[in-house]
Amino acid sequence: MRSKDSMRRFIHDPYFEKGHWIFKIRQTILTILAWIVLLVPVYWTFSATVFITKSFKGTIWSVNQGRDMFYSFARFLGGAFIVLFIITLSFTFYNNYYTKHHVKKHAIYDENRLLERREAIKDFYTQEFGERSIRRNQIRYYSVNPQQNFDVGAIHKIYEKFEAKK
Repeated sequence: MRSKDSMRRFIHDPYFEKGHWIFKIRQTILTILAWIVLLVPVYWTFSATVFITKSFKGTIWSVNQGRDMFYSFARFLGGAFIVLFIITLSFTFYNNYYTKHHVKKHAIYDENRLLERREAIKDFYTQEFGERSIRRNQIRYYSVNPQQNFDVGAIHKIYEKFEAKK
């Protein structure tokens, strides 16, 4: 039951709730009208171009100019789609090749230095905020006092001190 109460706090849609009949009727009528506004021009265009037969009466174009324009746009968009598809595939293959043969083979950072820095920052966090297991597992909310905010270069200074000790 608790999850339904929490769902009601975050999700509110009067269309699917009880009541609100005027709203539901209005939304349904608007949705049907929107689908009609979308589908009528699509049907009109396809019935006058793609699905035309000799016995079909009432076409919107009495000359072939409209059909020619439709088919020229279709050829243009089809060609553009093919070109974009080829470009996308070639970039994907190039990116996969580059990742496989260059990025994964060369270390971009010094892993030993990273681990040492991680240990130094863990020590600093333990001094400032307590043990890691307590921070991660027991504390659910923590408010930082203004005195506990880090200075702008605090982390960089910790790294410099740690590397100077080496």
